[in-house]
Amino acid sequence: MIVLAALLFALAVAALALWLIGGEEPVYRLREARWFIAVRGETPPLPHGARLVWSAAADFPLIGAEDAYWSRFLLVAGDAPPNMAACDDAYVARLRMFAPPRMALGLLRVLIATGVLTRPETGDVAADAQQLGFRADVMPGAGAIANLLARADDYAPAMVNFLSYYDAARDGQGTGAAAYRRYGMVAMRTVYRTGGHLLFYGAVEEVVRVARAGPTMGVWNDIAAMRYPNPRAILSMEHVPEYRAALKHRDAGLDRTVVIASTESA
Repeated sequence: MIVLAALLFALAVAALALWLIGGEEPVYRLREARWFIAVRGETPPLPHGARLVWSAAADFPLIGAEDAYWSRFLLVAGDAPPNMAACDDAYVARLRMFAPPRMALGLLRVLIATGVLTRPETGDVAADAQQLGFRADVMPGAGAIANLLARADDYAPAMVNFLSYYDAARDGQGTGAAAYRRYGMVAMRTVYRTGGHLLFYGAVEEVVRVARAGPTMGVWNDIAAMRYPNPRAILSMEHVPEYRAALKHRDAGLDRTVVIASTESA
C-alpha cells in the first residue's frame, strides 16, 4: 500500500512537472488573441479595449511569394476588430486559437532535452528542397534558401504561414484539412526538435477586411507561426526521416500556402 501510494505520488509529481514545463510555451500565452492582422505601411494605434499580444516585422517570403508585401503582423486581443482604415492595405481575420495539451508539449521538451529525440543534422541544408520529389510550390526554392542562409547566425525567424486546404484530400483519405493535420502533428514535433517553438495556430472564423493586393489575397483556412532558433534550423527539417515521410500528407491536403519570415518585436 505504501509502495503504491509512493508510486502514485511520483506519477502525480511527474505529470505536474510536465504540465508546468509545457505551460511555458508561447502558444499558451498567445492563444488569448482573437484577431490576426497583416499590415502594409504604418501601423495605426490600437483602439481602446484592444490589446497587442504579439507582433513581428515581415522580412522576406520563404514559400509562395516573390515579396513579403506586408510590413507587420499582429495578434490582438479584444472584442471588436481594430480599424485598419488608415493602412495602405490590411488583412484582418478573427481566429479560433488551438493549443496542444500542455503535458504533451512538456513531454516533448523533456525528450529533446534528455537526448531521446535528437536535433536534426544541419550540414546539407543548402540543398534545393524542390529537388526532393515533393510539390515544388509548397517548398522553399533555391533563391529563398540562399536568402535565409545569408542572414546572421542569430537570426531567429518567426515563420508566418497562411494555409488553404483542398476540400477533399488528393489521396482520397478524408478532407484536405484532415490530411494536413496528419502532417502537422509530425511537423510540430520536428519544429521542436530543431530548437523551435509553436507560436500560434488559429482557424480563420471570419474575415473583416480582405487584402486588396499582394500574395496573400484570397481565402485562407488557418494562420500559424513557428519560431526557429537560427536560419539553418528550419531547413534541417527535411533531414528528419519521419518528417519527410509526412510530407505526402501535406501535399495531399494543402491547396496553397504563403510563408513569410519575420522578426518578432522585443
